[in-house]
Amino acid sequence: MLPASLTTGYQGRLLALLLLLVVLGAVYLVVAAPLLELYTGRAAVLENRRMLVPRLKAAADELPELRARIAELRATAGARKVTLEGTSDAIASANLQSHIEELAASVGVTIASTESLPVEVRGGYRCIGLRYTLSGPYENLVKLLAKLEAATPPLVIENLHIHGVLRRPGTPQASALDAGLDVIGFRNDDKTAAAKS
Repeated sequence: MLPASLTTGYQGRLLALLLLLVVLGAVYLVVAAPLLELYTGRAAVLENRRMLVPRLKAAADELPELRARIAELRATAGARKVTLEGTSDAIASANLQSHIEELAASVGVTIASTESLPVEVRGGYRCIGLRYTLSGPYENLVKLLAKLEAATPPLVIENLHIHGVLRRPGTPQASALDAGLDVIGFRNDDKTAAAKS
């Protein structure tokens, strides 16, 4: 128990004021501070949402144009040939080989050898691959690579390596290079094609 002199007079008032400040501080820490923090957090979220409104409106205004563009791209993609033709892997491989021979001849690249790669099934498609050994001037090899990249149906080039050939000076094709590469095309998997029919 406190002495009577502390509960009355100047010291009593000072002690009461001190207790009042402690209680107000505790109330502030327990109630007011969390409420102010919650209010500040919610105000920041609200401000972020207000800033997003113009962007969302702009995106919503672009939506009809984007949908029209998607429809146009789908129509274009539907008309574009994306897989190798052929009723079997062998026929598709032969078609691919003749197409690549035409491209090589058109740019002046000589095909030294062609080897068929094993067929792989990847996600509903059959990968038909051919391994080539080529020779020709650097510029012609680059032209062939550009034509392969732009070919329809799309082709994938893998394992490309180009190296110079030691030849006696004065012999024909002294500037020719040898190259090796794998060219892969895709054919619809027979099971997938049957399921779509």
